[in-house]
Amino acid sequence: MINAQVVLSPKCSKRLIAKAVLESDYFKRAIEKGIVVLSLGTTNAFIYEEFTGNKIAKEKYSVGIITDVLTVSESAGRIPALVLKRGEVLDIPWREALPEMDQNSLFIKGANAYDTTGLAGVLVGGEAGGTIGQALGTLVVNKVPLMIPVGLEKRVPSVKEAAQLLSEPHVETKNMNVGMFVVTNGLIIDEIRAFEILFGLEAALIAAGGFPGFEGSVVINLKGTEAKVVEALELVESLKL
Repeated sequence: MINAQVVLSPKCSKRLIAKAVLESDYFKRAIEKGIVVLSLGTTNAFIYEEFTGNKIAKEKYSVGIITDVLTVSESAGRIPALVLKRGEVLDIPWREALPEMDQNSLFIKGANAYDTTGLAGVLVGGEAGGTIGQALGTLVVNKVPLMIPVGLEKRVPSVKEAAQLLSEPHVETKNMNVGMFVVTNGLIIDEIRAFEILFGLEAALIAAGGFPGFEGSVVINLKGTEAKVVEALELVESLKL
């Protein structure tokens, strides 16, 4: 076994996670036997590109976004959520596909936070609770797997605590008024899980940060056979191009 370290910017992490999602057993099964709903989100935009082969403006495949404030993307030109049935694209709103989804299907939803206990947090600003608020009840009842692609940059000490803080009275700012939906049953795919899926490597977060242009980056230690570590290093370099 050997060790190696890699630096991943948030953009590279999203691309890595996207590749791992497509290689996961859950995605492969849903493509073959069920329905896949790829909800809107910037990480999911990379999954969209990996699956379709089409480059898109990431902000066009999102609703809520974080810039210098909490806000939403422009609705004009927004790309609808990708819906697949046995690998074929369905030209329908994702809500229409939801009742048909079952254990062989897959709902993919990003998150704004997650912690080491397995909880994920999704910021919501709409009255209906956004995508997750509208979908979760049906997903739980029908036993539909919920996959959450999310980068280590979004790992927080406690999702539960974050949600509690957002439920308290606050002073108005330029930020959009939001709450946090806590998801307990999501299958989290971060960079650590991605390296396991793609290469069978043991990965660990060992440092973070960067400058200039690599702000928010993570430093990950990879451990495994020399052949697999080299293969992973080559992929990481390709992600930076």
